[in-house]
Amino acid sequence: MAKPGEFPTLPQCASISNVQAVDARSEKTIGKRYVETNPSVTAAVSTSSDVAAWVRTGATETLRRAGIAHSTNGPVLRLTVRQIVTTEDVARRSGYEGRILIRAELRGRGGNSCWQDKIEGSSENYGYSGTAENYQETLNHALDRAMIRLFNDPGFQRNVCSCGR
Repeated sequence: MAKPGEFPTLPQCASISNVQAVDARSEKTIGKRYVETNPSVTAAVSTSSDVAAWVRTGATETLRRAGIAHSTNGPVLRLTVRQIVTTEDVARRSGYEGRILIRAELRGRGGNSCWQDKIEGSSENYGYSGTAENYQETLNHALDRAMIRLFNDPGFQRNVCSCGR
């Protein structure tokens, strides 16, 4: 989980009216796992979770932690998941890596796009092999990193106050 000091200071006027998330990935597996001594043999990793709902929940939480207000006058933040990649390197314990690529867009009340860009977040983790908890921690941290990059984007900072009005 990202620490409070990692979140940038945003303008006081920053607000979002709603967060929408879409899973636009063509490849629904989320990664691969392999044994360190034989990396050419891999096993696919998948999830039964609703990826769009996970992104929406995580984004809403990071908005709250960053101090961005919820306001009906604010723009809609639309997040489109383009890619999720995880790797698990199994040895005695496992090393986990996660990466998420998202297209972020601010839309005004009329649905007009005010700003958009691609954001990416990545993370690493270490723990017991094959556990859902370690995958969740790794991907949650990657999503936090992507959102922090979003909040640091000068275009997002310029438009988050004016887009919804």
